[in-house]
Amino acid sequence: MLLDVAFLLLGFVLLAKGADSLVEGGATLATKLGINPWVVGLTVVAWGTSLPEVVVSTLAAMDGRPGVAVDNVLGSNVANAGLVLGTVGLILPRALVGRLSIRESLPLLLSLAGLYFVLSDGRITRVEGAVMLAVFVAYTLELILFRGRGEDSPAADIQSGETHAPYPWLRVILGAVAILAGARLVLMGATGVAEVLGLKDGVVGLLILALGTSLPELAAGVVSARKGHTEIGLGNIVGSNVFNTLAVVGVAALVAPFGEAPGGQEAWSAAVERSLDRDFPVNVIFALVLVLAPTVFRGRAARLRAGLMLGGWLGYVLWISL
Repeated sequence: MLLDVAFLLLGFVLLAKGADSLVEGGATLATKLGINPWVVGLTVVAWGTSLPEVVVSTLAAMDGRPGVAVDNVLGSNVANAGLVLGTVGLILPRALVGRLSIRESLPLLLSLAGLYFVLSDGRITRVEGAVMLAVFVAYTLELILFRGRGEDSPAADIQSGETHAPYPWLRVILGAVAILAGARLVLMGATGVAEVLGLKDGVVGLLILALGTSLPELAAGVVSARKGHTEIGLGNIVGSNVFNTLAVVGVAALVAPFGEAPGGQEAWSAAVERSLDRDFPVNVIFALVLVLAPTVFRGRAARLRAGLMLGGWLGYVLWISL
């Protein structure tokens, strides 16, 4: 038990440090290459901070626990929108001033609709995983080719800080490696603690693993807000949620299709039912709050919006725990 807790703590530290390095490197690349910081947040930083979800979900699927993989993705999406943006907004309210246009909102909402559709028949095949991954690649190419050097972004009215950290590519790579190592330690520690305490897969995936794998987004969001990179912070959350829903599930399904293993069908069926009936509606609500709230809460009310988002996440955690 003590060793498992030590793995958890060390993993959390690596996730946080890796995220800090990733944000510094990504911000420097944006400055040097003249790339829109919003696009950097949607791509480079979002991919790096979402690596834990890839590792954790793929390993869970390979271990015959696809329900944990899906729970991790859906739980991380809620934690990103509620815990991360709520915390960042309380620290720096102006980080939540930016509004998402239809162009930024649609991928977020359509990715959830796509996952709901492929999961509704009770399984996710390799073909479906490949299609989800291909859609994500097309989305990424559209971002880089058509918006990489554009000036318009949800936070264009907020001055974004400039960073000139040395060796930016090395920082990005080392940050990603630290995140991968941290994710592995978190998975080992969380699994061990769950076995000792007799926790169900739903609690492990939606709470322990989702919270642990969302720490990079939280660290990146706080660092971005503190250093003035508001576009990178907001883009990271939107990009991470799209990445989780399409790429993380797609990669995991390619490696180990969900719902096709001969064992564990009862646990998988329960996870699908729980996801469709409870966790997907919560994901949609948080996505809509992320999209629509800036038109309701303006100016000083941004901190109120942040408090409501954080309170909503805490309520979701309490609901799951009970």
